Amino acid sequence: MTTMLLRQLIANAPSSLSCKDTDSVAMSEVDANNVESDYSSDSDSSSGDRDSDELDYSKLARDIILQYFHKTGVHHRFGSRKAHPDVEKKTREAIESWNLGLADKVREKYTMTGLDIAATAYRHVKPLEVQVCIALNTFCTALFDDGFMGKEAMTAFAPRFHMGVPQMHPVLDLFVQNLRDMNDMFTAYGANALISSCMEFANAEMFLREAKDLRLTPESFQYIEFIRLKEGFGEAYAVFIWPRSMCLDTKAYIQAIPDCCNFINLINDLFSYYKEAKFGETGTYLHCYGEVHNMTVPEVLQNLVDQTIAVVKRIRALLGEGVERDCWEEFAAGYTQFHLHTDRYKLIEIMPEYF
Repeated sequence: MTTMLLRQLIANAPSSLSCKDTDSVAMSEVDANNVESDYSSDSDSSSGDRDSDELDYSKLARDIILQYFHKTGVHHRFGSRKAHPDVEKKTREAIESWNLGLADKVREKYTMTGLDIAATAYRHVKPLEVQVCIALNTFCTALFDDGFMGKEAMTAFAPRFHMGVPQMHPVLDLFVQNLRDMNDMFTAYGANALISSCMEFANAEMFLREAKDLRLTPESFQYIEFIRLKEGFGEAYAVFIWPRSMCLDTKAYIQAIPDCCNFINLINDLFSYYKEAKFGETGTYLHCYGEVHNMTVPEVLQNLVDQTIAVVKRIRALLGEGVERDCWEEFAAGYTQFHLHTDRYKLIEIMPEYF
């Protein structure tokens, strides 16, 4: 669940930073019959005036992904994308045990999102109960990200969490229970990081819904990176890599956490580009990065893939050899595979040999 920042952030940006905005949708405004078939938290902006004929985006997108594959080798660890039967059974039972007030189609879509991420990025995690909790956490945060519980309930989420009182929407009550259930599944650092990451995610989401008149300039770029980090939920997804049952010593992986957070955002940027280019989406992190730094789209993509390769190299050096490194390698492959195969990104059109 990486950045949806620029989908919501820029409404009245000056001409020097002309990325566009689309409104987020509150639950009351959502037509359950028009829910997209696959969720992934890339920028989802309205189409712009960009002339896609100026750039062979299909070849560019393919070349960039292949460069990442060939220089990191993550694709050699691709595996099954099907959730363990026990994980699926227990996840569905947990969701169905709550009266969440969601249409069947909506509930199924977000259930599959949680199961898909558990089956790919966290298939290495043991015991299986941790995978169930990760699937449920993703189910809740994806619904939060898409605004299904309404602005008032979302705004009150963090204060009510801290006061220990019931939430204003049952999905948020499930979210709170999920955080409590995971408390014993991770080290003290990990459990605290999960809670703080969730609170920062919720806070950033709330601010972005209020920031439609925020004006940005080229000097605003550190702010964009700051919000991207807060909203990206990266620390939580990094912590999920190393449950306490497998990696008890936090010191063995703590130095890799910042790069893991960055990796999570970068993969989303690289793998969402083809879909964004195909549909003429310009209000994205990639385009704003290019405008701020006076770079073309190919230059930005090359910059991002170079960053990704460097991040993978650093993480491997930091982790050395052992179970922590093995967990990372499984996560990196699975998280990549999740993005490669998600229907939303339509990468089967340019990477058919990987399907």
